[in-house]
Amino acid sequence: MKVNLQTIAENAEINDGDVNIYLDKETGQLVKITHDEIRDAKDEKPVDHLPDWQQENRKWADLFVADEDGRFVELPTPRDLDEYRVMESFAQSVEDEEKGNKLLRAIRGRGAFRRFKDMVGDLGLEEDWVAYRETQFLKVAKRWCEDEGIPYES
Repeated sequence: MKVNLQTIAENAEINDGDVNIYLDKETGQLVKITHDEIRDAKDEKPVDHLPDWQQENRKWADLFVADEDGRFVELPTPRDLDEYRVMESFAQSVEDEEKGNKLLRAIRGRGAFRRFKDMVGDLGLEEDWVAYRETQFLKVAKRWCEDEGIPYES
């Protein structure tokens, strides 16, 4: 079983908050489990009253809670991508030196992320930034697969 790096990268980008995304190493399936579902599984709350789709989610949570063999591995998260470093690297990669310097100035001090995003828009670099950031998430996904010993394809 090989996982698709693009799929891992796309899901890593959204793997944050109340829902965590795991790879089931047995099936290769990506599984989304909420913190509430995990808590309910740990507390062994009944599922009979739940709609079918919630019962299905709960089955995954039950399997996750019972997992002692490392069957489920959490995907990387946006925290695994050092966003500040990526913004800085992107700014340095911009061929137009004036634009690159404006981006570097934008990431100094408080509010750097908002100023950077605004400056990217002002400079007409949105597509370049999105592509650059996606490439960085692909690198995170590749490193994660290698660290976890998970075969992958591009």
